[in-house]
Amino acid sequence: MDANMDSARDDLAYMRSLVGGTERMQKTIGEAFFWAGLLYGGQCLLHWLQTLGLLPSEGLIALAIVAVPTIIFVGFLVVIVMKDAKAPPSGPASRALGAVFQGAGIANLAMAFVFGYGSAVYEAPGLWLYHPVVVCMFQGVAWYVAFNVLRKRWLGFVAAGWFATTIALGMLMSNTSAFVLVLAIALSVLMMIPGWIIWRGAKTG
Repeated sequence: MDANMDSARDDLAYMRSLVGGTERMQKTIGEAFFWAGLLYGGQCLLHWLQTLGLLPSEGLIALAIVAVPTIIFVGFLVVIVMKDAKAPPSGPASRALGAVFQGAGIANLAMAFVFGYGSAVYEAPGLWLYHPVVVCMFQGVAWYVAFNVLRKRWLGFVAAGWFATTIALGMLMSNTSAFVLVLAIALSVLMMIPGWIIWRGAKTG
């Protein structure tokens, strides 16, 4: 009887080790996504105002719209990574989810180079518009994996939203104003708000 109890405890401890640490992972990803959605969603909104002629497309203001959100986000990202490095080791499930989102981020950077290089070599600036489409597609994949691992239904809706955004952006290539507006909304609704939810949930859980 004692042997069976010990075996059951060992099995329970093993199962907890597999799923443990997801709170830390959620806090890290949630905080990063909140700031990314806020900053880049705001940036796309400002680009939308540029397409309407309400903000200048050249000069210091235009340069600030392009550069400042990334500078601020990199600063936040450094702080987040430093805090995460001091946290205790997480379980396999947490590491797997973290790797999925990190892999999506690395893939986005690689595709940024591909589209940037292609648009410069072929003198086709419109080619660069495909990069946000690819970003949304990778986001959909990452959130779908999170949905399957954490089994939270709302994560599935976020993934579906990213896939719908991917299709919508693909159909709006010829309408720059609508393109950046849809992207601004997607970054706010599907990145900033979910990021805030999982960030605050991990802190209070």
